[in-house]
Amino acid sequence: MPDAPEPQRGRGKGKGKGKGRGSEDSRMWRPCPLLPGVPTVPPPRVRQSWELQQQRPIDITAEQEGEDDDIESYFLPDITEDEEMRPPLLEDEEAVPSAGTPPQAKKRKIQFSPSMGIIQATALPQNIVPAEIELLGFTPSSTGTRTALDSGRSNYSMDIDIDMERDFIEPGEGSEVDEGDSANMVGMIDNSLKPRRIDDFPMDLDSIAEHEVVEVIQELDNAADEVLRNVVGPETDLLHFDWRGEPENFESVREAFTVPSTGPTFDNADLIPLDVFFKIWDADIIAYIVRETNRYGAQLIRSTIPSKPNSRLSRWKDVTSDEILRFLAVLMLQSLVIDYVEREYWYAVIEELQIGNFKEIMTYNRFIVIKRCLHFIDNATLPVPPTKLDKIIPIIEHLNKKFKSLYVLEQNIAIDESLLLWKGRLSFAQKIATKRARVGIKSYELCESRTGYLWQMEVYTGKGHAHVVQDGEPEERGQESDEPESATAQIVLNLTRPLFDKGHTLIMDNFYNAPLLSRILKVQHKTDSMGTLRLNREFVPEALKKKTKKNMKEGEVAFSTTKDLSVVVWMDKNIVAMISSFHPIEVGGIEKYGYYRYKPQVVLDYNFSMGGIDHKDQMLSAYPIERSRNIIWYKKLFRRLLNVSMHNALVMFNHNRTHALRHREFRLQLAKQLLQSSRSAAPSRSLAPAARPEPAACIRDMHLPGKNTKKQRCKLCYSAKVQRSTVWRCTTCNVNLCIVGCYTVYHINLAQTPAV
Repeated sequence: MPDAPEPQRGRGKGKGKGKGRGSEDSRMWRPCPLLPGVPTVPPPRVRQSWELQQQRPIDITAEQEGEDDDIESYFLPDITEDEEMRPPLLEDEEAVPSAGTPPQAKKRKIQFSPSMGIIQATALPQNIVPAEIELLGFTPSSTGTRTALDSGRSNYSMDIDIDMERDFIEPGEGSEVDEGDSANMVGMIDNSLKPRRIDDFPMDLDSIAEHEVVEVIQELDNAADEVLRNVVGPETDLLHFDWRGEPENFESVREAFTVPSTGPTFDNADLIPLDVFFKIWDADIIAYIVRETNRYGAQLIRSTIPSKPNSRLSRWKDVTSDEILRFLAVLMLQSLVIDYVEREYWYAVIEELQIGNFKEIMTYNRFIVIKRCLHFIDNATLPVPPTKLDKIIPIIEHLNKKFKSLYVLEQNIAIDESLLLWKGRLSFAQKIATKRARVGIKSYELCESRTGYLWQMEVYTGKGHAHVVQDGEPEERGQESDEPESATAQIVLNLTRPLFDKGHTLIMDNFYNAPLLSRILKVQHKTDSMGTLRLNREFVPEALKKKTKKNMKEGEVAFSTTKDLSVVVWMDKNIVAMISSFHPIEVGGIEKYGYYRYKPQVVLDYNFSMGGIDHKDQMLSAYPIERSRNIIWYKKLFRRLLNVSMHNALVMFNHNRTHALRHREFRLQLAKQLLQSSRSAAPSRSLAPAARPEPAACIRDMHLPGKNTKKQRCKLCYSAKVQRSTVWRCTTCNVNLCIVGCYTVYHINLAQTPAV
């Protein structure tokens, strides 16, 4: 760069170029090529909105003799750069009090920090308080041509090292651009430990030996590279990488995007939110849930009622499609106004905490019993031995099919992991340290980069993970893969297979990226790829593997290219390694907090395009349908699937609309319309007892009393917390009851319970 400082020789800490004390840097340097429109000299800093405030406060504390401390706050206008700052009073100077003023205050210390700045007063108060001024956090001005910035960032040089063979090998560290990617290393390491409780998980890499981290990461990457070699087979040309340190060696261009139109595959102009939701949750899947829920409810009654005759299940009635829709509407409403005690939606502790009127939608007992019986597969048809996702796989397969058929993705797509919080015992629970959930059910997701639309997902089930079958894949679902665990290359190929040969650009982090995978996608499937890269992967040039934080200076760019791939190693605060199949070696710029910073163009594009999945997770976390406490893992996963389907419905509804709905407004309208459509049928049936039949109904069933050999507690008295024992029992029900009163009441209540 024209304004970049010359490399400093023999200064700094550590070994490597320009950092060894007493050593000189003899390498050859050349400036990075800039993109068109990027200035060769960084423009001056732009002041931010919070810095342009008209007034700023300074708190001056005066401790007066014989009185309590009085604190006065003076709001003083900002000053310009040309104004001269009034010097403060020195410690040995005496303030001359004016007539009628109170006694002079003791000397106090006023502290200024760089974020606040030093402000000059245009009109000081009459009673001046002598003070000592201490500057906190300010650093002396830098010498030389490098510009010192208040934020701690500098306009550093963007130079390319021509001679890279002199550097030594050292394990690389994380960086600003791949902070989230380093979490994948933690997740992979912890996955091999297979702990079952969250307390068993180490919270960071510091709790694991450094050599163990390196060995585990290397082992997993070797397994993924082995899978890639098996995919390539005897194709020797794909395994030959002619890496060179010449930008002109890179000839590849971005693939042409051949999809004629993107967005929903239906006309959404005249649809309401409920219509789009019913495109996903159609009548067939709702009827399927109703059928399996009723089947499971009947099974629970047969196994539960003999031991718990007074439970809610004893008054079970088959659900209908309208009741299931109202049940889903209740879940949506609960996510809009969060109450951690579910019962308080119906029965508030105090009147002021009452939330809406859920009793008109569905009674609390009915809601609980539907939630208890909610089911998605016939247990009698489960395979032997069952697979880990059998209880929820019909819903996953239905939604994957709907998500793919209802929406056409844009050119930029992304693959990343998502984590559903689950703290209970689960054999395939995973941990990703930087995710908000930290531990739970991990899924690999293919999303649209701009909107976060979930197009395809695959729930990871640990070792022996069975991949979901895609179009053109001959294997049947349920067949366990023979590939090594964490074969990320197979996951990428499996998720993106329906999108091959259309010119998509796949953005991935260093958990997936590898030179051979990028070449397979580019050459065989006409799909570009870009993202961060771990330098220990196979076929990475040896010169770049030697690049570390200690032998690179801030702003340095090192690269290697083949005809179809480019790998860039950039020194920001830490090492950043990027790979791309269409980015030449060029540098762009971006303004952040008023400062203009130079970055490789591949870094700028990655930061702009990789946020789709994180954006989706952020929107879902604001409305947690899945709640934090659940007993059964697959029912919580069902709630997450319902939540993400609402997000997808929002994306499809707002596509090409002039007046798009906000996220919350869309959910409010959807819940309201869902209730209106389901309330057209008969109101929800309550679990309240029916009209009392005649007591003679019990006599016809011959519920005759019998005597025990010794006294035992009466069932009804025990429920009423009354200490009473009896020798009598019902010979049919085999329940101990007082012969007077309790015996009759119990059987009248039993007769009122409807038969299943």
